[in-house]
Amino acid sequence: MNNEKILVFIVVLVGLIPFRTEQISAQDSNLSNSDAIQPYHENPWYWEYHGEPILLRGGSDDDNLFQWTGDRLINHLDSLESVGGNYVRNTMSDRDEGSVYAPKEIEDGMYDLNQWNEEYWDRLEFFLEETQKRGIIVQLTLWDWFDLSGLSDHPYNPENNINWPEGTIEDREDFYGGSIYENKKAVLEYQRRFIDKLLSITLDYDHILYNINNESTIGAEWENYWAKYLNDAASSQDRNIHITSMQLLPGNSVRHVMTNRDLYSFVEVSQNNQNAAGTVGYKHYENLLHWRNMINAQQEGPMPMNNVKVYGVGVGENTAAGTEQEAIERFWRNIFAGSASARFHRPGGGRWGLGLTEKAQRTITAASMFLDEFDVFNAKPYEGCETIGNSIRADYCLANVGKEYAVYFPDGRSTVAVDPWVYMEEVTVKWLNLTSGEWEKEETIALDWKEVPWVGPDRVLVISPGSGVGGPEDGYGNGDAFIGIIEAK
Repeated sequence: MNNEKILVFIVVLVGLIPFRTEQISAQDSNLSNSDAIQPYHENPWYWEYHGEPILLRGGSDDDNLFQWTGDRLINHLDSLESVGGNYVRNTMSDRDEGSVYAPKEIEDGMYDLNQWNEEYWDRLEFFLEETQKRGIIVQLTLWDWFDLSGLSDHPYNPENNINWPEGTIEDREDFYGGSIYENKKAVLEYQRRFIDKLLSITLDYDHILYNINNESTIGAEWENYWAKYLNDAASSQDRNIHITSMQLLPGNSVRHVMTNRDLYSFVEVSQNNQNAAGTVGYKHYENLLHWRNMINAQQEGPMPMNNVKVYGVGVGENTAAGTEQEAIERFWRNIFAGSASARFHRPGGGRWGLGLTEKAQRTITAASMFLDEFDVFNAKPYEGCETIGNSIRADYCLANVGKEYAVYFPDGRSTVAVDPWVYMEEVTVKWLNLTSGEWEKEETIALDWKEVPWVGPDRVLVISPGSGVGGPEDGYGNGDAFIGIIEAK
């Protein structure tokens, strides 16, 4: 009888002690933190991978690519790799046709949250293996609360699982914020178990960046809870990981990360890349420069600014997203503002982005060609350029002052005056046609620095060779887009 009482007492105690329900264990002893994706040690506005600086660029036709299987996934990743792409988004989402859920279905439409559907996790491992083989960086979002916009058939609906009594959650706010703010212990226990299982897989890979939530409005305490949870778990396995949190408004994302730099190591400003929450044209670029200045003003200094979603498709099909031309211009403005990444958003689900369509591939190819000729990792956004006259504005410039400068001409024939600032006798200018994806003419420009009263310093007048024969069907307006690269002789 006494032994029975002791046994009952032990069981009660164990039930009160918080513990991880999944064993987190990084199995791959060959992984090295020094080789993993991390801010570039010589210029932390950018990333490095396997010790080399890397500008992340990409596009994909879905946000939860891990749900794709076999040749469908392999062919898509091969297409991205073939154009120089190295960056995809992956939400742990399950709302698309063909998706599988994480909990195990024990009978038709009924789930056990304490058992896993191994196919869900097998798909994730296959996806991570295939991206790692190709050197494609994965920005992984833990929670996508749009999955629970409707609970009807989802395992988290208490009517569809054997674990939660009716009323445990009523909606997505209950599932997400309720676990912390309303002390819903059953929900939090499941969430922790899910993240533990996720980390038991992902910590075996060195090419993953973590994002807490997609377009979050749940609140700082909830986001910080999971950021700390991830950091603690990685630290227990001697892994260094990098985390951000994407809020609905891009400026709030920056403020939140800057306020909690002990938890986050990069910012995600994707919402700047759409009409609804962001902006268009030159203001889009100015926002990036402003946030860059704010980050740089902090004592901790620079960290990468990522754009995992660049919105825009067609001509007016989705006014919240923006147009196809705007998407392409946003992609390039992100790069010229010194961002660490740019990826075209998925085309489906309401037509939001270019994905990995032909025009997206053309742009990614051009970005790879540009990076082969211009060292962005030693350059900075440069204010020493000015659009002349009534030309389409092209005040987008990167510079390693005294060595090389790059100017982005988004559309048509424009003239930009570039002040090289240091004295030089002549420069060469070579042109990359972003519409055709070809290098065009190279020219030499002589500079005259004679002392003339009331005349300012000499500048390089750079006139794009836009022919004006392009058109909206090519993703542009009145002419081809160009990048001019200016090099000191």
